[in-house]
Amino acid sequence: MHLGPLLLTALLVLPLAAHAGQGGDLVAAAAAAGRPPECSARSGRAIARGPTVWERARAPELPRYCDLLARGQAQLGGDAEAARASARLADQLLPGHAAPQVLLARAALALGSPEDAARAFERARSVDPRSVEDPQTMHDLARSLARTGKRGEAIAIYRALVPRIDLLGTADQRALVLLEAAHLSMATAGAASVADASARPPAGAHRDAHRDAHRDAHRDAHGEAAARGDLDEAIAYLREARLRAQTQLARDVTLSLALALDRSGDKAQADAALEGDVTALEAARPRGEGARGRADDRSAGAAARERTADDLASASARLRTVEYLAVPEDRLALEALALERAMTAAAIARWEAYLAGAGGQGPWAPAARARLDALRRGAGGGGRAPARAAGRAPQERSAAPRSGAGGAR
Repeated sequence: MHLGPLLLTALLVLPLAAHAGQGGDLVAAAAAAGRPPECSARSGRAIARGPTVWERARAPELPRYCDLLARGQAQLGGDAEAARASARLADQLLPGHAAPQVLLARAALALGSPEDAARAFERARSVDPRSVEDPQTMHDLARSLARTGKRGEAIAIYRALVPRIDLLGTADQRALVLLEAAHLSMATAGAASVADASARPPAGAHRDAHRDAHRDAHRDAHGEAAARGDLDEAIAYLREARLRAQTQLARDVTLSLALALDRSGDKAQADAALEGDVTALEAARPRGEGARGRADDRSAGAAARERTADDLASASARLRTVEYLAVPEDRLALEALALERAMTAAAIARWEAYLAGAGGQGPWAPAARARLDALRRGAGGGGRAPARAAGRAPQERSAAPRSGAGGAR
């Protein structure tokens, strides 16, 4: 079942309406939501006062157990191995609780072991389904599911998490959730298109014309609606991310939005997003002082285009380090979009590598081929000549990227 665009838009604005004016209380609320219930009895009084006599008599290990969990949560950001050790000690003190398994799962994900994380999350949910409901834990759960191939379950978690993203601590975290959710939805749209095509009978097979025509039409309509719904969902996530305060992921959001729009058939809006990105880059650069006459203006404009090309090349290089992609080859598509307006030859090389690899066998190959053909015709992908040629970066032209490189871990 897919969220309609209007319903999804309503869900996306819920955090803004529900939490307006609360500011820093959101982070505190998120932290409280992640506190294990067995430790919540201690939350109303200062930890410095120590455990009560009743707590000592009922569970003498409880204070130490809760302290280990709190320490492990604090260690997650800087020393995931220490966090895992704290979780194991807590589990030994009071076995059978969900909280140590949640901490083990989050530490395993931070250490690059999504399979171990998925297993620990499953153990935690079997003990207490509500143990994964705080936003930080939900995010790690969704990421572990996505990275172990459980896309359907991961999307369900993201759909529950997106309306709560204002409970996450930083703007970059919120943007990352929206990027991950969007790329997962886009990958699901592609999978739906492939599944629909593979369900059709082979050419030449014996068929009842009237019956099969009706069945095929129904199947095609259903598959197209499913794919379109997932693409609309991805676009809604990315537009929400773009409306929010600028973060370090702002360029990634713009390129991902252009990619989703292009794949949905809305090439004009995709090109407008890319055009706005280049214009913003040029506007952000200070003009040289003391410019005189048209010659100086032309020189300043050329220098601005040079700097823009450098910025776009840097953006392309940085895309090789991101981890929000659900489909590895989409890295090449994003790099191509980043380079189209300023480094045509490098962009062509990226699109060629995308089509030569897995992307050429996928549902988005026609859209990628259309952009490649436009670049080869000198249209720059958007109906006008590119800002400058790729002559300034010979290393970009001589080293065509490998189509299998990169991807989400």
